[in-house]
Amino acid sequence: MPAKDGYIYVLTNPSFPEYVKIGYADNVDERVAQLNRSECTPFAFRKYATLHVANRLADKNIHKIIDKFKPELRAKENVNGKMRIREFFAMPAEEAVDLLETIGSIYGETPQVYERTEDEKREEKIATDAAIATERRSPFSFYKCGIKDGAKIVYINDSSIICTVAGDREINYNGKNTSLTALAKKLLKKDNGIQGTLYFTYNGEVLSALRKRLEDENKYAICDDTDLKTTTDKDVEEPNNYTLLYFTMSKYPATCMWSKDGYLLLKGSKISSVIAPSCKDWVKKAREENADKINADYILTDDIMFKSSSAVATFVSASSLNGKKCWKDANGTLLKELIEKGE
Repeated sequence: MPAKDGYIYVLTNPSFPEYVKIGYADNVDERVAQLNRSECTPFAFRKYATLHVANRLADKNIHKIIDKFKPELRAKENVNGKMRIREFFAMPAEEAVDLLETIGSIYGETPQVYERTEDEKREEKIATDAAIATERRSPFSFYKCGIKDGAKIVYINDSSIICTVAGDREINYNGKNTSLTALAKKLLKKDNGIQGTLYFTYNGEVLSALRKRLEDENKYAICDDTDLKTTTDKDVEEPNNYTLLYFTMSKYPATCMWSKDGYLLLKGSKISSVIAPSCKDWVKKAREENADKINADYILTDDIMFKSSSAVATFVSASSLNGKKCWKDANGTLLKELIEKGE
């Protein structure tokens, strides 16, 4: 049977902005319509670029190129003991177009890149705002992903831009500590509307995709903390003798380090913006004394040490609490049980 020409396509979807779908179709519009019949994704697939080819297996060739040089970019998952390899790749759409241009140059073809419609722009903004809101409710944590201090984080649009993990929610770039979002804004030259985890990779996997995968596998926050350093200015005297604890009230995503020295509330933790009338005066005073460490969104910009679990819990929630029942480890075990076990 004679070979039939068709198109290699690059599709995007605001539902998972860290990925592009690269495949082949005789008719791309029909393929997109087929994909969009599913109700499994909040937003629709849209054509980003196409490349005319004379061989219906041409998309397999481009898959081989990607798999050979960057196999970690391919979306893979283990389902019931079987490895599913998908046509999704963790890369910017612009980089996918570069691949199409490379393939097209061999055959004298040029990829066609489509302009986004106003509806598509609106949906992308909605998806981005939703992703940012989710990130604010539960800030991305390197430690919960099992990423240690000193690990290399690569900018997705330029692999020569490499930064180093310098804390649970901090990176070091060009000798200065900053956040993923702050650096992404600087590199993209944008003031707002940026989710930093979409623009950096660890071992080739986009950080937002890595977090989602670990959450789906119930592995997010279940990691070995023994080798992880904290964001303190100086090392803890006995760095292996501590436990990371997480606040049980989801509206206040906060993390503290429990050690023989006390309870160190880590920067990046979110605290209550309202102090309950019944709250003790020392909390108000502590808030005032540490005002320079609390930003406008009531997120800590530096670590604060407390002597007891109840003190740090009360500081976070601005209401009197029993700390032993308000902190849990990465496995979900309450501090009360950890103490009873003698950990």
